Amino acid sequence: MEVKKALRKAFKANREALGEKEREWRSQKITIQAVSFLSNFPEVQHVHLFLPIKRLYEINTVLLLHRLFDKGYQVYGSITDRSAQRLETVRFSTNTFFREDEMGIPVPEHPEYVNEELIDLVFVPLLGVDDKGNRIGYGLGFYDRFFLNLRKEVLKVGLSYFRPEVSLPKDPHDIPLNACIFPDGYEIFNQ
Repeated sequence: MEVKKALRKAFKANREALGEKEREWRSQKITIQAVSFLSNFPEVQHVHLFLPIKRLYEINTVLLLHRLFDKGYQVYGSITDRSAQRLETVRFSTNTFFREDEMGIPVPEHPEYVNEELIDLVFVPLLGVDDKGNRIGYGLGFYDRFFLNLRKEVLKVGLSYFRPEVSLPKDPHDIPLNACIFPDGYEIFNQ
């Protein structure tokens, strides 16, 4: 646990150190790579996307949200139900108006809750990932629990400012990613 805690701190510092312009440039490159990645999976039509928490310097996925709409994808996100410790799936549309919740997470002003059974692919936030798909997140387990409610074949794809590490610690409850997209490409993991 202490190792993951130290890694989280280091990964957050690396992300912040990029600076605003570099993060935005990398976010644009990640958007291009994500669209390229999706072209390999024509069966994917229903995409779950996280929206960026600005204070955590997350990837600007609003750029990707617009591209997904332009390409005709059905797009979903989540609202965090902290009392139940789970993510509730909501539909996004071009008319969705977002506000930040108490944690700084953009959420729909008037959410339309839907069943997560619709989802074909989840773009996953992360702090770090290794070349086996093991992900270091924020340590709250929301996405690992969310994955358990999805169909087995749903693709779990990380978005990262940085290329995968060689190896990261993994706990028994951690669910590995199928792939990760970064500014200069993507990697599909053999599991």
